[in-house]
Amino acid sequence: MIERLDRYRIEGKLGEGAMADVYRAHDPEIGRTVAIKVLKPEFASNADIGSRFLREARAAGALSHANIATIYDVGEADGIAYIAMELVDGRPLDRWIAANGRIPHERTLHLALQLAQALGYAHSMGIVHRDVKPSNILISEDGKTVKLLDFGVARMGDADPSALERTQVGQLVGTPRYMSPEQAEGEAVDPRSDIYSLGVTAYQMLAGRPPFEGETALSIAVQHLKRDPEPLGDLRPGIPEPLAAMVHRMLEK
Repeated sequence: MIERLDRYRIEGKLGEGAMADVYRAHDPEIGRTVAIKVLKPEFASNADIGSRFLREARAAGALSHANIATIYDVGEADGIAYIAMELVDGRPLDRWIAANGRIPHERTLHLALQLAQALGYAHSMGIVHRDVKPSNILISEDGKTVKLLDFGVARMGDADPSALERTQVGQLVGTPRYMSPEQAEGEAVDPRSDIYSLGVTAYQMLAGRPPFEGETALSIAVQHLKRDPEPLGDLRPGIPEPLAAMVHRMLEK
């Protein structure tokens, strides 16, 4: 494990994704603990990937919202591109659901509203996330607050091994269980794609599982293109009809 990166003192590893590692680090200049995201060596040696990683992180660094993890610093040291960001206390939403099961509909609405506000703000700034999913959402230990991670840099690193991510520009980006139909077809995306992915996430919060599952990434992608999800009311009786209707509207093709 690296011990120092630029001015940051590395204190331990927090997580590992397909293309990047995340460390807990200390910034001695302002006495702040941060999370440092760095490209893995096999990708850091590719100048194209490194430059895209930094360019997209700088764009996301312009975002300032209570429900988006803040990016503090972006740079390169000893040939290693890095992003220093807010260290958020909490657990990924997918782990929360796995441990606690389905989320009550009142709380789901409260959390989904926070995420919608965060996405609406980012969209107003011209940034589309493109990988909204529970593992990119941290929920506080009391279950009342969420923060969206990897805004604008999701195309470069992912903790989900099923992600269809590639290292070349123009290829498919995202995670099959949560991607919109236009993403599944490799088409250009706009804010509506994030709305669809938020709908998938809200569906999972209410039902305890995503709307579409399968053995392969391709089979899941085809379902996003061709199938309608099972009605939430059938899976979980008692969900208010307006809430179920809103989630299903977000999931329209």
